[in-house]
Amino acid sequence: MGTAPTVKALDGAPASAAHRAVLDRNAIRRAMRPERAAHGESQRRAVQRATYIGLWVWPGFFLLDLYMATWVYPSAPLWHFAALRLAEQAAIVAVYRMSLRRDVSLRRIAGAGDLLFLGAALFISAMALDLGGVRSIYMDGLSVLMLVRCVIVPAPWWSALRSLALLALTYPLVMGTAAVFSVPIRASLLDVSELAGVAGHYVFVLASALVGALSSQLVWSAQQQVYQARKLGRYRLKAQIGQGGMGEVWLAWDETLGRKVALKLLRTQEAPEPADLRRFQREAHAASVLSNPHTIRIFDFGASDDGIYYIAMEYLPGADLGALLAAYGPMPPQRAVRFIAQACESLIEAHDAGVIHRDIKPQNLFVTRVGDDHDFVKLLDFGIARVVPRGEPTSGTSTGVIRGTPEYMAPELFCGEQADARSDIYGLGVTFYTLLAGGPPFEGSSLAQVIAAQLSQRPTLPSARRKEPLPAQLEAVVLRCLEKDPTARFQSMRELASAVGELADDAAWNARDAERFWRDHVTQLARMEAPTQEVSA
Repeated sequence: MGTAPTVKALDGAPASAAHRAVLDRNAIRRAMRPERAAHGESQRRAVQRATYIGLWVWPGFFLLDLYMATWVYPSAPLWHFAALRLAEQAAIVAVYRMSLRRDVSLRRIAGAGDLLFLGAALFISAMALDLGGVRSIYMDGLSVLMLVRCVIVPAPWWSALRSLALLALTYPLVMGTAAVFSVPIRASLLDVSELAGVAGHYVFVLASALVGALSSQLVWSAQQQVYQARKLGRYRLKAQIGQGGMGEVWLAWDETLGRKVALKLLRTQEAPEPADLRRFQREAHAASVLSNPHTIRIFDFGASDDGIYYIAMEYLPGADLGALLAAYGPMPPQRAVRFIAQACESLIEAHDAGVIHRDIKPQNLFVTRVGDDHDFVKLLDFGIARVVPRGEPTSGTSTGVIRGTPEYMAPELFCGEQADARSDIYGLGVTFYTLLAGGPPFEGSSLAQVIAAQLSQRPTLPSARRKEPLPAQLEAVVLRCLEKDPTARFQSMRELASAVGELADDAAWNARDAERFWRDHVTQLARMEAPTQEVSA
């Protein structure tokens, strides 16, 4: 077929530039940009470096405060500068200690690091009020702070520029606020010649932000190149082709077996967060015990010598159902029936093995080609699966933590009930509805609205959201999956599979129709809009 090879991340993330190029013209340009997320552990260590340096450099600048307050501006309140230095120093110590803790999330540490730099910029600007006012040489301190920020905590230029622009704006913000209360500051800002001098000096601060952003990009790119060139055991990384909330997916070459694989990496270079590692291990284990051809195949799970955990899985060409819906809208009924029937096969085996998926949605059903079947479905992402030991009942009460995608979660899960086969049936029913109607039955602008709709609203018929009617028997199957009461749904995936099988009509959609679809749409877009990211071994 010549379709662009891609891989689907197990956590439902968009799989690759080639895959998105096939489906969405705007996504091509997004896929060609550098990846926006830095490695989490690198962020932690960058914050550690920044705070460690700050522990010594920040108080060292008090010598400059002492000189300015003693010789240049004798009337300046030295105690004021000492108080600001001590406040920032205490914050530096706190963030440094936070960065050493393994039970603190990477996001919190990164956010604390950003606030630390912002606080330093505000304190420098505040000290300038008593040390020269609007034309204080302390304005240059912002340039130094920004350059340190970009070199020690590198990031893509657009991300760095946003952070640096915020730091640069602290000076006019502080001066403008002070002008409301200080007559000398207000007079300086209203004096045209004085303001022109300040503006000329401030240009260097803005230039520092621009240069800093470019420098940050260079350092960040160098880190990415080093990371990209590395080898994990027998797997040599070739190109990053996907990214999700917890990990990255890379095209890799298995040097032992001589084949391409999709290598999912837990984004850390040292000890990972315990919760992330548990989820990563659960994902590998839950999928590896399953052998149904409609379930993603896991080849290997392990960690490199320097602590990068990975899952090696099959490398798939194709697209997920969510991407197909976004590109082409609601599906022909019989095509949707075929997709759901295949998903049922995967979930029958999973439930028999005690694996409850808990995150059934279009983004986790990947369509690929196997032999002459161009609409072959693979179930992905067992990252939040519940594995029930043999002999243990599948009912019970959970801790109340919401796990899954709210639009596709069964109502009882919001009430603290434990996920079981019937909650997966609900999620597959919402997916079925979405394939037919072009969107899930219950949506909202907030989580609270989605939960309220899931708990209390009745779904409209999917045919009401299409241009043509649907068979009554088809809609009855979908709506039974969406019953609020779990006992009113199909009670097993086999029962649902039997009902879906009765809906099948090969005359309405068959293998030839699927082949025609991929030939007429996907390959044509791939040729027209972007080269693939095929990487030869």
